[in-house]
Amino acid sequence: MSIESTPGPVRLQSLQALRAVAALLVVVFHAAAIWREAVGADVFRGPWDQGWAGVDLFFVISGFVMVWVAGERPAGPRIAARFLFDRATRVYPLWWVFCAVMAGYFLWVYGQPAAPAPAAATTAGPGWLTFLRSMALWPQGQMPVLPVGWTLSYELAFYALFAALLWLPPRWRPWALGLWGAVLALRWGWGAVAPGLPHDWLGTVLDPLCLEFLFGAGVAYWLRRRALPAPAAIGALAAGTVLFAVAMTVLADTGSGLTQTARILHFGVPSALILLGAVGWERVGRARQPGWLLRIGDASYTLYLAHFILLLALKRAWIAAGWGEVTGPAAFAAFVLIGTALSVAASLLLYRALERPLLRLARAPLAKRSAARQM
Repeated sequence: MSIESTPGPVRLQSLQALRAVAALLVVVFHAAAIWREAVGADVFRGPWDQGWAGVDLFFVISGFVMVWVAGERPAGPRIAARFLFDRATRVYPLWWVFCAVMAGYFLWVYGQPAAPAPAAATTAGPGWLTFLRSMALWPQGQMPVLPVGWTLSYELAFYALFAALLWLPPRWRPWALGLWGAVLALRWGWGAVAPGLPHDWLGTVLDPLCLEFLFGAGVAYWLRRRALPAPAAIGALAAGTVLFAVAMTVLADTGSGLTQTARILHFGVPSALILLGAVGWERVGRARQPGWLLRIGDASYTLYLAHFILLLALKRAWIAAGWGEVTGPAAFAAFVLIGTALSVAASLLLYRALERPLLRLARAPLAKRSAARQM
């Protein structure tokens, strides 16, 4: 998931709007799935069951933002170290809070800080080991304690590799990213990737799903060097949106078991077109986004981490209210709408009350050092 807001001088409204859309897609996907668990019925399948594709849009956005913000920074170890510090302080503090909350839930229900591993799971270790690895966002071949965290492992792998590129002169970085892309494409084409989530950092960096970061990086390099005419931008945005929507509709019965090849083609490529069109149009046409969508985009990281826990709480309340036996379309729509509204409202509050203060606290030591040097 793309979690790094674009700094003020280069802030793009289209990115914030797309973050909101991506997060809302994931929320609706989980709301539908959790409602089915609550009522014990596999009904009302539809395009919303491909809402996990919001992750693909997040990955493309993340690749774009890293190049847009840091792609032209001077080479050197201090620049790379500052980049990693900024990313780590952005990712970990809020993740630790929500991962710990989820672990507390599992302690209450199962007596251990992680859900019992299924029989077919990999050797990720007992509950406490799974919890510690989850807190570190260490790849472990299965979902972390808070399931949405698997995407953050990919984000961190991308950040680490991009930080290594910051040791190179800016003109060499696109070529280095292209080399990484060639390796990923070869692994993708050879089908040499084991099913499931990677067990280690090397497997994560070499997972073809990382091509989606490179799609976004390519869009950023393109738009940094040339303007996209408004008709071309609108065309790219429309084409990407249609392809994305058609894929969600046509693949509605596949669930999340889509092959990696199909995932990259059906959702990664359209996401890149959407990003190219949206940012390109904003840069030449100054297209403005609705304020409410921008606010959700600002809080998208909190929304992404918090919604799963909130939906589980809603599930328990739903069953306690006696609605666990109601499987009609009205009940389905009500749960999804209430769950989405609850998640958004809580995330907007938590963004101001938790995410922003945590970020300031995490970066306070560096800010004090910078202030001391200027005195």
